Amino acid sequence: MFVARSTARIRRARLVFLAAGLAPTLALLAWATYLHSGSHRAAVERRWQEAAGVPLSVGSVEYPRPGVIRARDCVVLAAGDRPSIELPLLEIESSADEDRLRIARLGADAGTAAVAVDLARRWLDDAVRFRRAFIIEVADFSWAEPTGPPDADATAASAVPLRVECVAIDGSRAIRIVRRGPSVDEVRIVKHPAADHSSAVRFEIDATCVEPVPLSLIMRSTGGGSRGPTTGKADAQVTGTLHAALTSSGWEGLARGRITGLDLAPAAAALGDRAEGTATVDISRLAWAEGRVSDALVECTTTGGRIDRRLFDRVVLALAARPGPAAARVGPAEMLEFDAAACIVAVGPHGVQVQPNAKLPAGLATSRGEVLLAPPSAAVTADRVAWLFSSPGTTYGPTAGPGAWLMSVLPSSAPQPAATDDGKRF
Repeated sequence: MFVARSTARIRRARLVFLAAGLAPTLALLAWATYLHSGSHRAAVERRWQEAAGVPLSVGSVEYPRPGVIRARDCVVLAAGDRPSIELPLLEIESSADEDRLRIARLGADAGTAAVAVDLARRWLDDAVRFRRAFIIEVADFSWAEPTGPPDADATAASAVPLRVECVAIDGSRAIRIVRRGPSVDEVRIVKHPAADHSSAVRFEIDATCVEPVPLSLIMRSTGGGSRGPTTGKADAQVTGTLHAALTSSGWEGLARGRITGLDLAPAAAALGDRAEGTATVDISRLAWAEGRVSDALVECTTTGGRIDRRLFDRVVLALAARPGPAAARVGPAEMLEFDAAACIVAVGPHGVQVQPNAKLPAGLATSRGEVLLAPPSAAVTADRVAWLFSSPGTTYGPTAGPGAWLMSVLPSSAPQPAATDDGKRF
């Protein structure tokens, strides 16, 4: 037994005991103070920016349990024409072979879609930087951007979970997106390595959307935001299925679906003309190979609207259609009003054939019970249809805009254009 022999020895023993007991406590206090400091928050913010490759601001950082980082008041900063994205609460949990991101609430707008598409492309292309599996779980997902804290009962009733899985197996990399609401929507994107070790790779995309998806977000995700048709103030909605594959000869695939709420005004404004109305497009069949449409059957309907005389004349010339009696009763400077317009468009090796449908058998459009536009008698070539979507004043051929895009995707081989009633060709 230790026997104290002097006051100095007693003091030294007490100091050693206090140091041995207080040192771990002080170290823990110092570490806890650092974890709640601004410098640690800045370090986490910097590390996440380097990992994701997007500008990010983090409000505060917490550690609710081992291996989990909880961040509050996060903002993906605005860049270019993309607005900022607010993430009130998110958690990142890391294990041996995967990272899991949990987001409490997320509203998908154009800015969110731009960031998501950019991150997905980089994850598929950069196997060195993104080696680990990554899972994203959103508890409450919606297409409309959330504004303010929602009511708890309403949120529980309307919450739609979203799950994104990014995995890599045997050289293949895949992204799976599942949205579980009243029905299950799913998108799968798989990137296969080239079999012959060349630079070519193969993609496969499968999508099923039972619940409506904004058309603008689909266009942005496919890179067609600046080429495809605009959707107007009220965004058009899309439902349907898709299977597409990228091979050595180009894209090929098959799709079917429906587009509702397609505003005609911005589409006509892009051509320098005017039109009013809302269209619905039913795609019964859409097949393409080598990057071009090979077979399509589409039905378009609208309940009423107006169209500029100049645009109406361009439709007549492009489709080799015939003006009806109702068109002759309207002055050249007046807009043509129609009660209904509908047509069936068939695309194939024969060209583009436009015919009336069963809902409006008298013609393509009617005004006050009279035919405003009669259907053409034969198919026309794809380049002739592309001229319809060319800007006024185009001389030789559409080189930009919707017209050029249509020429690049419609069938290239087709018969000669049909003559109009006056014998002229468009």
